[in-house]
Amino acid sequence: MSLSRTLFVSLAVVLLGCSGSSGDSGKEESPEDEFGVASISDAGTQDAGIPDAGPADAGDSLAGLTRIAAAEYQLFYLVDGRVLGIGSNRAGQLGVGHSNPYNQVPSVDIALPQGLLFKDVAGGGFQSLALDVQGRVWTFGQNLYGQRGDGTTNDYPNRATTPNNGQPYLILQDSTGATFDNVVAVRSALLFNMALKADGSVWVWGMSGTAIGNTLGIAGDGNQAPRNITRPTRVPLPQGVRITAFTTNDNTIFALDDTGKAWAWGGGSAAENLGTGNYAGYAQPNPLTIPVKVKELAAGGSRWAVALDENGSLWGWGIQGTFLGIGSPTGGWIPKATPVQLSFPEFGSRKIVHVSACGHATHVILDDGSLWGWGDSAMGEVGNGVMLNFATYHTPYSWDWSNYQMMVFRPVQIAPGVTFKALHNTAQSFYGYATATDGTIYSWGRNKTGVLGNGVRPTGDVAGRPDSWNVATATPVPAHLLTTGTDAPSL
Repeated sequence: MSLSRTLFVSLAVVLLGCSGSSGDSGKEESPEDEFGVASISDAGTQDAGIPDAGPADAGDSLAGLTRIAAAEYQLFYLVDGRVLGIGSNRAGQLGVGHSNPYNQVPSVDIALPQGLLFKDVAGGGFQSLALDVQGRVWTFGQNLYGQRGDGTTNDYPNRATTPNNGQPYLILQDSTGATFDNVVAVRSALLFNMALKADGSVWVWGMSGTAIGNTLGIAGDGNQAPRNITRPTRVPLPQGVRITAFTTNDNTIFALDDTGKAWAWGGGSAAENLGTGNYAGYAQPNPLTIPVKVKELAAGGSRWAVALDENGSLWGWGIQGTFLGIGSPTGGWIPKATPVQLSFPEFGSRKIVHVSACGHATHVILDDGSLWGWGDSAMGEVGNGVMLNFATYHTPYSWDWSNYQMMVFRPVQIAPGVTFKALHNTAQSFYGYATATDGTIYSWGRNKTGVLGNGVRPTGDVAGRPDSWNVATATPVPAHLLTTGTDAPSL
């Protein structure tokens, strides 16, 4: 059966009848300075690590779709154990068997062994990884810093011959030479990867350095020297600490243990981003001071993070407090080195049940199922219809990545009248996905490479027009648009 028909059959039952939107492509490039979560029971606060922020990453009504894993330029759907990729293959990060750069629309099966089923998938900057049902990890994409986990930094972009970055690699052993298995969740940052094992241990590999950003200390072993970690390496946690969920921004790792305590380490460039108040100890796991049990973590961009406690309240910290709704509505740094309880009178008496964050925005689902967001909506990241006017922008149709360009400073309701149950965003993405209680998928934001799943394949003169492919309003995506690609018309 063809990919299109298989996925359509899986999703049509719940998505049939929804209306879609278009938008995609563009030429602005990231300065590689942006920010995801995972858990043993992936369900709803960012994909993989600390669940997806909602009931089991999509829910029963999605008929086979069990996870949506966002990354900066690529995105993956996990459907009936199959991994489907959409978006950019610039460094081979789609895992389609070659590393020739192109944008894939619609989603396709990636080049994993036929018949092998998968239970998790994650993408970061220019690398991705997938977790099979046997607890083994497969990697694909860039390997300049050891992201493949094969003991080398051999990188093979822009080629279809063997070897190349687009050929999924099964990690056979960890840094000690032992078999690398029993993994239950995976996550990916800008230039490093993470795995969570069934015993509660955390493993990392990739860049621990300053080539792009500052990821010093991600191994948690106290070593502050720049290095490439080329095989999975166990993070030495304090005795008795068992991690049940984790996430990351570009530089720092955040984790939850089985008592509801939050931990952080890595990212040697900004003390406030850790939230531990112990900057000198950034290269080792340290606990955050939050007086109640934490149930979800979300890391946004590379400069702020939030924690949802068991009472439905949100705590925040980071060097850019403006993304926490603190300080001036026009934006500013407002650093918060330790967690502070955030106040949202906009929510009235409602409690937060799920939280997620992307590169520029934070989103929450309240106990009535309403979806709310706030942050910088320059590329439509908030989803309430706000976006830059690129025709009058100081560099027309070319985003310069500056901060605070279209601030939605306080929470606004997204898609009023729709009841939501899950969020699927990561720190690397500048777009959002959410699932409604009826199974309908909504997407919005930056669609440069076709990651919104709305079927638009930017071509010709629209490829350099962000206003032609971004989607500023959270919009339902019908099943047929997930499985078809349409060239955008000329303007």
